[in-house]
Amino acid sequence: MRIGFDAKRYFHNKTGLGNYSRALINGFAQHHSEHEYVLFSPATSDQQVPSNVKVVTKPNISCLWRQYGLSNALGKHNIQVYHGLSAELPYIRPIKTRQVVTIHDLIFMHYPQYYKMVDRIIYAHKTGNALQHADRIIASSEQTKRDLEKLMEKRPRPIDVIYQDCNPIFYNRTESTKLDAFRTEKDLPQQFVLMVSKFEKRKNHIRVLEAYMKSKVDYPLILVGRTGDTYTEVRQFIATNNLDGTVRVYTNATTTELSMFYQLATTSLFPSEYEGFGIPVLESLAAGTPVLTSDQSCMQEISKEAGIYVDPLDIDSIADGLTKLNDQSETSVMSSAISSRLPHFENKLLLEQHLNLYNELL
Repeated sequence: MRIGFDAKRYFHNKTGLGNYSRALINGFAQHHSEHEYVLFSPATSDQQVPSNVKVVTKPNISCLWRQYGLSNALGKHNIQVYHGLSAELPYIRPIKTRQVVTIHDLIFMHYPQYYKMVDRIIYAHKTGNALQHADRIIASSEQTKRDLEKLMEKRPRPIDVIYQDCNPIFYNRTESTKLDAFRTEKDLPQQFVLMVSKFEKRKNHIRVLEAYMKSKVDYPLILVGRTGDTYTEVRQFIATNNLDGTVRVYTNATTTELSMFYQLATTSLFPSEYEGFGIPVLESLAAGTPVLTSDQSCMQEISKEAGIYVDPLDIDSIADGLTKLNDQSETSVMSSAISSRLPHFENKLLLEQHLNLYNELL
């Protein structure tokens, strides 16, 4: 089979959608070399590509090509199945190529206040076009599937749920000497609660800090993430409420460092208001660390018995959840449940699910 992929995020996104694209494409190249793979992207980056994967670019007309010229390119390169990995397909339907699209979330519809109007219009148009032209639709979670079913209730179509994996580095265990050196370098306490998330409103940092002050949790709170629209507000809140001694902020952590943060943490915290697929929840479980997370959207699908669940909009609920972390018997039960969750997200399983779907189209 000759399979094409929308690879813009593969080359130019270092986090969620980029990780999803790289895990899928690199996994195929490694474990299913019997097929041919072609990546289509306006331009490339320094991202290393497997030797058995071909790359097609059009840097001089990148915008027009991705929306309108790609259909011809798919035919020219004899692509049998084309997979739009981030809710986007060509605006002109290719003649011979069957099309698959992955929809990760509809957050721009649930929380429009967090997006600029022009972005909402663009996302809605691209998603609508993809749903119209796709031969098969993949949702990243049951939650996203339910959202799509509501959106498409006047024109219902089958939707397949295929989860995603996280970066393989989170499954690896760092040598104890390196972990100790990292703890010393970052001045990390022996026990702490970790929150890995970009500093933006939907991720809920301010409510977390308010809940932390109300809770009886015994552990310091470590916040790790890229700066965003709430970063300054978070730093001001910490300073105003004299939390510098118990709450620490780290930005620009590498993926390797994130893995070590997770491994050293007592538990992780991710009470986001809404997610299509909460990748930090899976990263934490992969690192062997149980999670306190939101009872909304998709998070319970991922962690189930390996998590504590709170209402992300209720400060008291978050505070009660944090206090539960003092109960070692409860965190022990969560930790023991991790091993039963991880097989659902194994890369080889997800690759097989995708290949089965592709084959059904031919």
